[in-house]
Amino acid sequence: MSRRGVLAAVLGGVVVMAALVVAALGKPLPLLSRPVQSETVTRLPTITTSTVDATPSRPPTSAAATPLEPSPFLIVLVQLVLAFTVIVLLVVVVQLLRSLLRKPHVTVHEEPDFTIPIVPTELLETARSRLLDLETGEPRNAIVAAWLGLESSASATGLPRLPAETSSEYTARVLGVWPVDAERLADLGALFREARFSVHPLGEPERRRAVGDLRVLIDDLERVAAQQAARRAEQEPTGSSGPSGPSGPSDGGTRS
Repeated sequence: MSRRGVLAAVLGGVVVMAALVVAALGKPLPLLSRPVQSETVTRLPTITTSTVDATPSRPPTSAAATPLEPSPFLIVLVQLVLAFTVIVLLVVVVQLLRSLLRKPHVTVHEEPDFTIPIVPTELLETARSRLLDLETGEPRNAIVAAWLGLESSASATGLPRLPAETSSEYTARVLGVWPVDAERLADLGALFREARFSVHPLGEPERRRAVGDLRVLIDDLERVAAQQAARRAEQEPTGSSGPSGPSGPSDGGTRS
Protein backbone atom coordinates (compact mmCIF):
# COMPACT_ATOMS: atom_id res chain seq x y z
CA MET A 1 0.00 0.00 0.00
CA SER A 2 1.31 3.46 -0.84
CA ARG A 3 1.67 6.33 1.58
CA ARG A 4 -1.60 7.84 0.42
CA GLY A 5 -3.47 4.61 1.15
CA VAL A 6 -1.84 4.24 4.53
CA LEU A 7 -2.72 7.86 5.34
CA ALA A 8 -6.37 7.29 4.45
CA ALA A 9 -6.53 4.20 6.63
CA VAL A 10 -4.89 6.02 9.54
CA LEU A 11 -7.29 8.96 9.24
CA GLY A 12 -10.23 6.58 9.29
CA GLY A 13 -8.85 4.92 12.41
CA VAL A 14 -8.36 8.31 14.06
CA VAL A 15 -11.98 9.26 13.38
CA VAL A 16 -13.25 6.03 14.91
CA MET A 17 -10.98 6.36 17.94
CA ALA A 18 -12.06 9.97 18.44
CA ALA A 19 -15.70 8.90 18.44
CA LEU A 20 -14.95 6.22 21.01
CA VAL A 21 -13.06 8.67 23.24
CA VAL A 22 -15.92 11.19 23.11
CA ALA A 23 -18.38 8.46 23.98
CA ALA A 24 -16.20 7.26 26.86
CA LEU A 25 -15.85 10.75 28.35
CA GLY A 26 -19.57 11.46 28.17
CA LYS A 27 -22.35 10.22 30.37
CA PRO A 28 -22.36 6.42 30.44
CA LEU A 29 -25.26 4.86 28.65
CA PRO A 30 -26.56 1.36 29.20
CA LEU A 31 -25.94 -0.94 26.27
CA LEU A 32 -29.37 -2.51 26.68
CA SER A 33 -32.32 -0.46 27.81
CA ARG A 34 -35.36 -1.76 29.60
CA PRO A 35 -38.79 -0.27 29.21
CA VAL A 36 -39.89 1.89 32.11
CA GLN A 37 -42.17 -0.11 34.35
CA SER A 38 -45.14 1.91 35.48
CA GLU A 39 -46.71 1.37 38.82
CA THR A 40 -50.04 -0.36 38.55
CA VAL A 41 -52.58 -0.92 41.23
CA THR A 42 -54.42 -4.18 40.89
CA ARG A 43 -57.82 -4.27 42.45
CA LEU A 44 -59.08 -7.64 43.50
CA PRO A 45 -62.53 -8.45 42.27
CA THR A 46 -65.24 -8.70 44.88
CA ILE A 47 -66.34 -12.27 45.15
CA THR A 48 -69.87 -12.86 46.19
CA THR A 49 -71.50 -16.09 46.99
CA SER A 50 -74.00 -15.66 44.25
CA THR A 51 -71.55 -15.20 41.36
CA VAL A 52 -68.58 -17.44 40.83
CA ASP A 53 -66.41 -17.12 37.72
CA ALA A 54 -65.77 -20.60 36.47
CA THR A 55 -63.08 -19.44 34.02
CA PRO A 56 -59.69 -19.07 35.73
CA SER A 57 -58.19 -15.65 35.28
CA ARG A 58 -54.79 -15.37 33.42
CA PRO A 59 -51.94 -13.98 35.50
CA PRO A 60 -50.77 -10.50 34.51
CA THR A 61 -47.86 -10.32 32.11
CA SER A 62 -44.65 -9.63 33.97
CA ALA A 63 -42.21 -6.96 32.83
CA ALA A 64 -39.33 -9.47 32.74
CA ALA A 65 -40.82 -11.18 29.69
CA THR A 66 -40.58 -8.00 27.59
CA PRO A 67 -37.73 -8.29 24.99
CA LEU A 68 -34.75 -5.99 25.48
CA GLU A 69 -34.10 -3.29 22.86
CA PRO A 70 -30.53 -2.34 21.79
CA SER A 71 -29.19 1.01 22.86
CA PRO A 72 -28.78 3.75 20.17
CA PHE A 73 -25.14 4.13 21.22
CA LEU A 74 -24.48 0.45 20.48
CA ILE A 75 -26.10 0.77 17.05
CA VAL A 76 -23.98 3.81 16.15
CA LEU A 77 -20.81 2.07 17.35
CA VAL A 78 -21.47 -0.98 15.20
CA GLN A 79 -22.16 1.22 12.17
CA LEU A 80 -18.88 3.11 12.67
CA VAL A 81 -16.88 -0.11 12.89
CA LEU A 82 -18.52 -1.49 9.76
CA ALA A 83 -17.95 1.74 7.84
CA PHE A 84 -14.28 1.84 8.86
CA THR A 85 -13.80 -1.77 7.77
CA VAL A 86 -15.37 -1.09 4.38
CA ILE A 87 -13.17 1.99 3.85
CA VAL A 88 -9.99 0.06 4.64
CA LEU A 89 -10.95 -2.76 2.29
CA LEU A 90 -11.73 -0.31 -0.51
CA VAL A 91 -8.39 1.45 -0.06
CA VAL A 92 -6.50 -1.85 -0.18
CA VAL A 93 -8.35 -3.02 -3.29
CA VAL A 94 -7.87 0.29 -5.13
CA GLN A 95 -4.15 0.37 -4.34
CA LEU A 96 -3.74 -3.22 -5.48
CA LEU A 97 -5.53 -2.56 -8.77
CA ARG A 98 -3.47 0.59 -9.39
CA SER A 99 -0.22 -1.26 -8.78
CA LEU A 100 -1.25 -3.99 -11.21
CA LEU A 101 -2.70 -1.89 -13.99
CA ARG A 102 -0.94 1.45 -14.04
CA LYS A 103 2.16 2.06 -16.12
CA PRO A 104 5.15 3.83 -14.59
CA HIS A 105 5.32 7.52 -15.32
CA VAL A 106 8.60 8.16 -17.12
CA THR A 107 9.88 11.51 -15.92
CA VAL A 108 12.29 13.43 -18.13
CA HIS A 109 14.61 15.71 -16.20
CA GLU A 110 14.10 19.25 -17.41
CA GLU A 111 16.21 21.13 -14.87
CA PRO A 112 18.49 23.72 -16.51
CA ASP A 113 21.57 22.36 -14.76
CA PHE A 114 20.76 18.68 -15.31
CA THR A 115 23.42 16.75 -17.24
CA ILE A 116 22.46 13.51 -18.96
CA PRO A 117 24.71 10.82 -17.45
CA ILE A 118 26.87 8.42 -19.42
CA VAL A 119 25.23 5.05 -20.10
CA PRO A 120 26.97 2.76 -17.60
CA THR A 121 28.72 -0.30 -18.99
CA GLU A 122 27.28 -2.28 -16.09
CA LEU A 123 23.75 -1.44 -17.23
CA LEU A 124 24.37 -2.63 -20.78
CA GLU A 125 26.07 -5.82 -19.68
CA THR A 126 23.27 -6.62 -17.25
CA ALA A 127 20.60 -5.99 -19.88
CA ARG A 128 22.36 -8.27 -22.40
CA SER A 129 22.74 -11.01 -19.79
CA ARG A 130 19.09 -10.79 -18.74
CA LEU A 131 18.02 -10.97 -22.38
CA LEU A 132 19.71 -14.36 -22.71
CA ASP A 133 18.04 -15.57 -19.51
CA LEU A 134 14.69 -14.21 -20.70
CA GLU A 135 14.70 -16.41 -23.78
CA THR A 136 14.81 -19.59 -21.67
CA GLY A 137 13.30 -20.85 -18.44
CA GLU A 138 9.90 -20.21 -16.92
CA PRO A 139 8.35 -17.01 -18.34
CA ARG A 140 7.24 -15.50 -15.03
CA ASN A 141 10.59 -15.90 -13.30
CA ALA A 142 12.51 -14.73 -16.38
CA ILE A 143 10.46 -11.54 -16.71
CA VAL A 144 10.89 -10.70 -13.03
CA ALA A 145 14.63 -11.36 -13.19
CA ALA A 146 15.01 -9.18 -16.29
CA TRP A 147 13.47 -6.12 -14.65
CA LEU A 148 15.23 -6.69 -11.32
CA GLY A 149 18.52 -6.75 -13.21
CA LEU A 150 17.76 -3.31 -14.61
CA GLU A 151 16.82 -2.07 -11.14
CA SER A 152 20.07 -3.27 -9.59
CA SER A 153 22.23 -1.60 -12.27
CA ALA A 154 20.25 1.65 -12.60
CA SER A 155 22.03 3.12 -9.57
CA ALA A 156 25.31 2.97 -11.50
CA THR A 157 24.25 6.22 -13.19
CA GLY A 158 24.67 8.07 -9.91
CA LEU A 159 21.13 9.50 -9.99
CA PRO A 160 19.62 9.44 -6.49
CA ARG A 161 16.32 7.77 -5.73
CA LEU A 162 13.55 10.09 -4.57
CA PRO A 163 11.92 9.32 -1.20
CA ALA A 164 8.45 8.81 -2.69
CA GLU A 165 9.62 6.55 -5.53
CA THR A 166 9.29 2.81 -5.67
CA SER A 167 12.17 0.82 -7.11
CA SER A 168 10.19 0.29 -10.31
CA GLU A 169 9.45 4.00 -10.69
CA TYR A 170 13.10 4.86 -10.01
CA THR A 171 14.29 2.44 -12.72
CA ALA A 172 11.82 3.85 -15.25
CA ARG A 173 12.90 7.42 -14.43
CA VAL A 174 16.59 6.62 -14.76
CA LEU A 175 16.19 4.83 -18.09
CA GLY A 176 13.93 7.64 -19.28
CA VAL A 177 16.71 10.25 -19.12
CA TRP A 178 18.06 8.82 -22.38
CA PRO A 179 16.13 8.87 -25.69
CA VAL A 180 14.77 5.33 -25.45
CA ASP A 181 11.41 3.97 -26.56
CA ALA A 182 9.11 5.06 -23.71
CA GLU A 183 6.28 2.72 -24.73
CA ARG A 184 8.56 -0.31 -24.74
CA LEU A 185 9.99 0.68 -21.38
CA ALA A 186 6.51 1.13 -19.89
CA ASP A 187 5.35 -2.20 -21.32
CA LEU A 188 8.34 -4.03 -19.83
CA GLY A 189 7.60 -2.48 -16.43
CA ALA A 190 3.94 -3.49 -16.70
CA LEU A 191 4.94 -7.06 -17.54
CA PHE A 192 7.21 -7.12 -14.50
CA ARG A 193 4.40 -6.04 -12.15
CA GLU A 194 2.01 -8.53 -13.73
CA ALA A 195 4.53 -11.34 -13.36
CA ARG A 196 5.36 -10.47 -9.76
CA PHE A 197 2.00 -9.62 -8.26
CA SER A 198 -0.58 -11.57 -10.27
CA VAL A 199 -1.60 -15.20 -9.81
CA HIS A 200 -2.82 -16.06 -13.31
CA PRO A 201 -0.41 -18.05 -15.50
CA LEU A 202 1.99 -16.35 -17.90
CA GLY A 203 3.17 -18.02 -21.08
CA GLU A 204 5.01 -17.53 -24.32
CA PRO A 205 3.06 -14.44 -25.48
CA GLU A 206 4.22 -12.51 -22.42
CA ARG A 207 7.76 -13.81 -22.87
CA ARG A 208 7.84 -12.64 -26.51
CA ARG A 209 6.61 -9.19 -25.46
CA ALA A 210 9.31 -8.93 -22.79
CA VAL A 211 12.04 -10.11 -25.18
CA GLY A 212 10.97 -7.57 -27.80
CA ASP A 213 10.82 -4.75 -25.24
CA LEU A 214 14.24 -5.55 -23.81
CA ARG A 215 15.84 -5.86 -27.25
CA VAL A 216 14.57 -2.44 -28.28
CA LEU A 217 15.75 -0.99 -24.97
CA ILE A 218 19.24 -2.49 -25.42
CA ASP A 219 19.47 -1.17 -29.00
CA ASP A 220 18.51 2.33 -27.84
CA LEU A 221 21.02 2.28 -24.98
CA GLU A 222 23.80 1.04 -27.26
CA ARG A 223 23.02 3.79 -29.76
CA VAL A 224 23.12 6.44 -27.03
CA ALA A 225 26.37 5.01 -25.63
CA ALA A 226 27.99 5.10 -29.10
CA GLN A 227 26.94 8.72 -29.60
CA GLN A 228 28.30 9.71 -26.19
CA ALA A 229 31.61 7.96 -26.93
CA ALA A 230 31.89 9.75 -30.29
CA ARG A 231 31.32 13.15 -28.68
CA ARG A 232 33.91 12.44 -26.01
CA ALA A 233 36.42 11.44 -28.72
CA GLU A 234 35.82 14.70 -30.57
CA GLN A 235 36.35 16.75 -27.43
CA GLU A 236 39.61 15.03 -26.46
CA PRO A 237 42.76 16.66 -27.89
CA THR A 238 44.84 14.58 -30.32
CA GLY A 239 48.44 14.20 -29.19
CA SER A 240 49.93 13.12 -32.53
CA SER A 241 49.10 16.14 -34.73
CA GLY A 242 50.25 19.04 -32.55
CA PRO A 243 53.09 21.38 -33.50
CA SER A 244 55.34 19.91 -30.82
CA GLY A 245 54.76 16.30 -31.90
CA PRO A 246 57.50 14.05 -33.25
CA SER A 247 56.38 14.59 -36.84
CA GLY A 248 55.63 18.32 -36.54
CA PRO A 249 57.39 20.93 -38.64
CA SER A 250 59.27 22.35 -35.68
CA ASP A 251 60.98 19.02 -35.07
CA GLY A 252 61.86 18.71 -38.71
CA GLY A 253 63.53 22.12 -38.62
CA THR A 254 65.81 21.21 -35.72
CA ARG A 255 66.97 17.92 -37.08
CA SER A 256 70.08 17.67 -39.37
